[in-house]
Amino acid sequence: MAIASAPLPTAAPILPQLQAGSLSYATIENPDRARKVSEIMAKLASVVDAPAGTPEGKIATIFFDPRCPYCHKAFDALHGRIAARWVPVAVLGEPENGNRLAAGILTAAVPVAALKATFEGKGGMSGEIGAETAAKLAENFEAFASIFAASPALRPGVPTMFVPRPDGRVAIMVGYEPGDDAKMRAVLAGS
Repeated sequence: MAIASAPLPTAAPILPQLQAGSLSYATIENPDRARKVSEIMAKLASVVDAPAGTPEGKIATIFFDPRCPYCHKAFDALHGRIAARWVPVAVLGEPENGNRLAAGILTAAVPVAALKATFEGKGGMSGEIGAETAAKLAENFEAFASIFAASPALRPGVPTMFVPRPDGRVAIMVGYEPGDDAKMRAVLAGS
């Protein structure tokens, strides 16, 4: 099933331009730009895994592919420890399969439980993806693509984590390795 494009307020004009390379870490230094990027990402279809009342400035935004083993490891390390907004994108080939898994997560009665089940190999969706969900997934993909188009120095990959700092800047981390959860906590705390 093909997913049609949906209009998206793009993050491209407000993300900083970086020099060419293959970085896995960057910072949006300008707090105004960082706030605008955060506002755009908060509008994307996602699963919020955070206690009720968590301030927006304490919620990391994480783009993930439901089939990604590194995303699974990140979820296991972060779930219940770091407030996160999980934004599904099918970027690892076979988009129909990835979008079906993502749609199952987004349309579930309990999305966090569906996210966990999907990472455990028990998720998915039978039947067709509805037009509204398809449009949301297309919007997520366009936002993800615009990040790397605007910041060619960043090495594209999942998970891609946007972690707010107390000073208004936002750290961008691409990929996940054991111990990155401690780095995220340090960024959230301003270290």
